Amino acid sequence: MNRSLQQMIGLPVLLPNGKRVGRVLDIGFDEFWEAEYVVLDGGFGFRRKVRIAKWTDILTTGEDALVVKDKEAIRSMSRKRLQRTFHTGLIRMRELPVYTLEGQELGRISDVYFRKTAGTQIAGYELTDGLLADVFEGRRRMYLPDGPKDLTLGEDAILVPVSYERIMDRDPNAESEW
Repeated sequence: MNRSLQQMIGLPVLLPNGKRVGRVLDIGFDEFWEAEYVVLDGGFGFRRKVRIAKWTDILTTGEDALVVKDKEAIRSMSRKRLQRTFHTGLIRMRELPVYTLEGQELGRISDVYFRKTAGTQIAGYELTDGLLADVFEGRRRMYLPDGPKDLTLGEDAILVPVSYERIMDRDPNAESEW
């Protein structure tokens, strides 16, 4: 079973005692595009800083909430340090185009999937071809059988082997339920 990043956005972030410390605003990635931290709502000081929780400090990523290990797990970080994120950083994964190595565009990232049992490594992407194509044909899902090792995850595009086009499927009912 896989976990959708879009399903995590907006979930409450709780302490083990049940006190809410925020909601998930975004997910931050390292240079290898593995989930590194969760960005929480409610920044500090005229939005120059954001609140984050390192992925290693998250005890549970449940269906309806995330639980962090303690209050100290919530840290502040300069907004300028938000490099790779899903939709708020300098380099945004959302809407990033995906091309084959032969230059054919397969679509743009609309969601990201993680294996629930494997932690932070990306298991696949949901791609969009635009609103009309999504409505009439459905979004396409690209499963990464070997993880992201065959991908080139650049600042402006993701490059995949030509063979990845063959393993994509189109789901007319796809709305991040993969």
